[in-house]
Amino acid sequence: MKTTHIALAVAFVVCAGLLLFVDRTPPDQVVEAAPHAGRSEAPAAAAANRANGADGTPAATVILALRPRAELFHETGGGRHELFGSQSWAPALPSMAPANAQIPPLPPIPAEPVLPFTYLGKKLSGGTWEVYLARGDETLIVHDQMLIDSMYRVESIKPPTLTLVYLPKKAVQTIDIGSAD
Repeated sequence: MKTTHIALAVAFVVCAGLLLFVDRTPPDQVVEAAPHAGRSEAPAAAAANRANGADGTPAATVILALRPRAELFHETGGGRHELFGSQSWAPALPSMAPANAQIPPLPPIPAEPVLPFTYLGKKLSGGTWEVYLARGDETLIVHDQMLIDSMYRVESIKPPTLTLVYLPKKAVQTIDIGSAD
């Protein structure tokens, strides 16, 4: 055993002994607030004199009315409030268009055509991949850089993806063909 282990074991035994054999009875001492220099009476005595009347008799307890929430927090509308309100020091942005002008809608984004092909399988022959695709009732065998009906070009066949280019829009689309296993 190392010396650090021995020191930790001794410290553990000392702490356990202190926990077991220390007197745990609370002291019966009452501590009074000491008056500060320059003050005529202690804070507790000043508070007692404010609560009591001038002749020392206890004054009646006063309960103040509750203030409405809108007065406490700045209401923002809809029943919501700003507990910690914010203020912007930035100048207002200039308006580009009149307030009543209509903003024209954006032109629709041209949608890529849905691929008409369904993946059937693949085969590695002679170091190149052949992929079998179906379009309706027709089965196609495609290779790298092959054109399909002058609409699609097979860009690459690298499992797990087959990359096609839709030639009219030059949109690149992929088909998942699985791993090379």
